[in-house]
Amino acid sequence: MKKLLKMLPAAVSCFALFSLTSCLTVNAKKTVELPKKIQAELNGQTVKVEKEALSYFYYSTESIPEIDGNFSEWSGLSGVHSRQQVYGGRFDPKNADGFFVARTDGENLYIYADVTDNDARINEYEVPQAWRGDGVEFFFGTDTGKHTSFKETDARVRIVPRSTSDIFDVAIGLNDAPIVSSDIQAAVVFNSNGYKVEAKFPLSLVGGKTLKLKQKARVDFQVNDADGGKERTGLLHWNSPNDNTYADPSSWGNAQVIQLP
Repeated sequence: MKKLLKMLPAAVSCFALFSLTSCLTVNAKKTVELPKKIQAELNGQTVKVEKEALSYFYYSTESIPEIDGNFSEWSGLSGVHSRQQVYGGRFDPKNADGFFVARTDGENLYIYADVTDNDARINEYEVPQAWRGDGVEFFFGTDTGKHTSFKETDARVRIVPRSTSDIFDVAIGLNDAPIVSSDIQAAVVFNSNGYKVEAKFPLSLVGGKTLKLKQKARVDFQVNDADGGKERTGLLHWNSPNDNTYADPSSWGNAQVIQLP
């Protein structure tokens, strides 16, 4: 009887541990790894989260996007999602999400973004401080060697929506400084789910001279989210899980130039 009483606490502890483990196994969020991507259950729905993925620049000298707010030239092209929630709580695709596609004609970059934002607003901050409001940022470099500070071949582009009615009322920042050039074009169109962006940048202004097929580059894509008209409440990246893309190019992801299908 004494042996039985001594064994009872251990048995109860073992049973409790087994029960707890079982509960965790049943209720835990499942993550299933796939080539270059993972499926992650977030806020009750399944979304694709990039994991060490490769971003592409679609190359064509014949089919060139027109920056007009139409977006038809981007239809059907694969891109990447900015779903690394750097801060702002847990990632919620209904609150903020970003889908990006990049193209090139060898001399210019063309960027498309479809941003989900349940409280999308114009951004009235001056360009150097515009990261505090809604908008997107694009990081690009042609030097693929590892380096932790900006070189002449690296660039940070900030696209700042200024108006819900005039789609071409867009401010552009290059490495935190406002830039105005007839060679730069951008359009932002607001919708019920957020806003869409398309823009054109000469490679000569953003760290490169030309891009060729099969050439590699370094990139990252960022969504700034400021809910309720307040300071930035959320920050999303494609590749970097940290708030360091503005200073450290080694945190960006890999890209390659491929033929436009």
